[in-house]
Amino acid sequence: MKLFVKIGIGISILSSLCACREDSDFSEIPELFYRDFQISTNEAGRPIAIWKLGFTDGDGNIGVRDGNEKDSNNFIVSGFQYIDGKITTLPPLQGYRIPAAENVSTRNGIEGEFRFEFEIDSYISFNIDSMYLEGYVIDRSFNESNSIETPIFLD
Repeated sequence: MKLFVKIGIGISILSSLCACREDSDFSEIPELFYRDFQISTNEAGRPIAIWKLGFTDGDGNIGVRDGNEKDSNNFIVSGFQYIDGKITTLPPLQGYRIPAAENVSTRNGIEGEFRFEFEIDSYISFNIDSMYLEGYVIDRSFNESNSIETPIFLD
């Protein structure tokens, strides 16, 4: 009988410790975090850049909904190159759409990761020797996240 009492007390202590865990309480303004960046090749053997970003969003409305054309492009990316030690803006990149996180509880916000992939052979063909990208996210309430940059690549 004493064994069952000890097990019961142990389970009670463990469950109370788990219940005291602090919930995440993210800002309603999305925030991006750098996770990884690498150059690779796609199935066709063409060079691609893969940029992994973490995010948090307090109201959980990051991402566009499938089939909803009212949701605009939400990942805005700009490219920059170095020419003679000076930074020059590259022509605008196309808009990108991060899908909405579906079926996720948003009482205290959401967090996750997305992967952005793009071909870089056109930049190589323009004889760009080094460049970097900068991007930010706009949620469905039109809150803009912080800007985040890739490392310099193609050098």
